[in-house]
Amino acid sequence: MKTLKAMFVVLVAVLLFGCDAPKGGQGFDWPRWGGPNANWISQETNWNPNALAGGPRVLWKADVGIGYSNVAIKGNRIYTMGLKEDSNVVCCLNAETGKTIWKHSFESLDDSQSTPTVDAGSVYTLGKEGILLCLNAQNGKLRWKKDIVGDYGAVEPFYGFAGSLVIEEKVVIVTANTYGMALNKNTGEMVWGSAKPPNGFPTYEPAATTGTEYTTPVLFSHGGERYALISSYAGLHAVNAKTGDLLWRHPWELYFGCLEADPLVIGNKIYVDGDFVQKKTRASLLLRMTDASPAVLWTSPDLVTDTTNPVLVDGYLYGCHGGPGAISPPASLRCLELETGRLLWQDTLGEPPRKGVFSLMAADGKLIVLNDQGILFIAEASPAGFKLISKADVLRGEETIRRFYTPPVLCNGRIYCRNYAGELICIDVRK
Repeated sequence: MKTLKAMFVVLVAVLLFGCDAPKGGQGFDWPRWGGPNANWISQETNWNPNALAGGPRVLWKADVGIGYSNVAIKGNRIYTMGLKEDSNVVCCLNAETGKTIWKHSFESLDDSQSTPTVDAGSVYTLGKEGILLCLNAQNGKLRWKKDIVGDYGAVEPFYGFAGSLVIEEKVVIVTANTYGMALNKNTGEMVWGSAKPPNGFPTYEPAATTGTEYTTPVLFSHGGERYALISSYAGLHAVNAKTGDLLWRHPWELYFGCLEADPLVIGNKIYVDGDFVQKKTRASLLLRMTDASPAVLWTSPDLVTDTTNPVLVDGYLYGCHGGPGAISPPASLRCLELETGRLLWQDTLGEPPRKGVFSLMAADGKLIVLNDQGILFIAEASPAGFKLISKADVLRGEETIRRFYTPPVLCNGRIYCRNYAGELICIDVRK
């Protein structure tokens, strides 16, 4: 009888939940920007780094609308958003087929920049103009909606809201104003906020900025409490996720005005990209957290990114130096030693130097790199140099608008690549 009962329980579980269980992968989720640990590292090992040789195995391609929004993945469902005509569309896709399960539209004239966040059966999204939605993850029905500009006095960044939402216990944390704001994740009511940036503040040059930033909050633990790292014109802030109390602030020597790379927490250290230091030379820096303000361990002008986040593998930082910005140098993939900030190598991956982008993530000691033209590279993460394993054009030679600024995502043996023009491409790299 016990055996029959156990078989019945398993059968019911399959019938109830099998439709959302990954069929060909390992059961991994990627529920938010940067992945489960917000560091662009996947724990997957059962995938094939040589899979791109001979051309990509494209499982499907879907039109998700114009924008930069990345994917959030939970079970066999993918969540993303994009602009279609005069509406932003939040869509839920089947990971196996790319077919739409549901979609939810809200009026907007701007392309999407942030990435949905999935938590406890809800999907949270933030539009470029500040419309924050909480949707039912199963059917897309609206649970609540807030305009954080009109309702809560958030100052819209010059290029619109781009930082993704972060959930910590009962609050949704948003990059806004001087050091963020938090809403109740069940109701949308404000829990805590911060002051608006002033009308005037010093910048490197007359910058297109309102003082608010484009980074995503990054969480860390200290003294038994959880804190969020949030950037603005005033510096990098560590704020209590529950109460909004400020733990410390690291001021910029001179504010750049357009910080997009998220800080990276490494134990009791924080890697920060893009501060202006050393006689107005833009540089990255490594901070050591203390009970008071953080101490600067090193600064380096050798890895400063425009739009992407670096990854840390075995004590070495890998990232894109430069980018498409007017004052930025041509893009190159670079490797720095974390301990010292010393540049070990740089590579343009077989292309002449140009104003482009290399976005990346890592898994199982491999770098997964996507350039802005849609060329996907898989390489060893090695401090000795760029060691290519395989590469492919994800659009397979198709002549179209190519603006792949969104980082690739590996989840359950599939790599997802997002083109600004609207294509979401799913590539099979399963063994």
